[in-house]
Amino acid sequence: MTTIRSTLSQFLAETGEGNPGSMSSPAMVIDSFGKYLDDYGHEDLNEFERARFDKEWAEDNRFCDIFVPDHIQPFHIKSFLSTFVIRKVMGTKGFRKACGPVMEKLASWLLEKGHWDEDAMTYYRDLVGDDAGGDLVGCDEFTNALHEYVEKHPVRDDETDFDDDDHYNDQLTIKKVEAGRLVFDGLLDGEEDIVISLPKSVTGKAKAGWSVTMEIARIKDKWRILGVGNAYP
Repeated sequence: MTTIRSTLSQFLAETGEGNPGSMSSPAMVIDSFGKYLDDYGHEDLNEFERARFDKEWAEDNRFCDIFVPDHIQPFHIKSFLSTFVIRKVMGTKGFRKACGPVMEKLASWLLEKGHWDEDAMTYYRDLVGDDAGGDLVGCDEFTNALHEYVEKHPVRDDETDFDDDDHYNDQLTIKKVEAGRLVFDGLLDGEEDIVISLPKSVTGKAKAGWSVTMEIARIKDKWRILGVGNAYP
């Protein structure tokens, strides 16, 4: 049986592994994608497939060893690029920049080899757009700028007496980027937008549609950032 793991190896053999010592090589990207599939690929299996997975997993087999390449789905690549790379991979800027092009090449190769059909490719394109992974480096730069700003402008101890209704620790979506401020969607339907004033050096790196994990509080009628997690495209 041709497994996902052997298929990913075949992909690299046919399209090039790149410099094996480079963090931005196709081999490193595909290795990370394989780890993503092993950790999370099983989450969308049907009942029969899940029973098979659980049995073989108990025998020390993993997702990429159990299933055939047709089980690589467009949403796997989307999730890998939009979440896994940011949260789970301590990659370099070069690695993040390489992820999109390598996944694009993999998607085209899967179609060429008959593992995907045109419907799958259309679905993939709907999910990732025309620039797969293109925002990974930008999200990283924005997160770093936001972290740096918050570290230099911490909320003072005498400012932390706020109501629970004015305190959130959640993932917020950027609705609008303006010079000197970011407008976020309210967390609940019908709630007013959350507006946070920030330097242009920070807002200039942001993009509408990205989401950011943050702890925020309304202090003296202004929203302030207490802590920052990651930004996601």
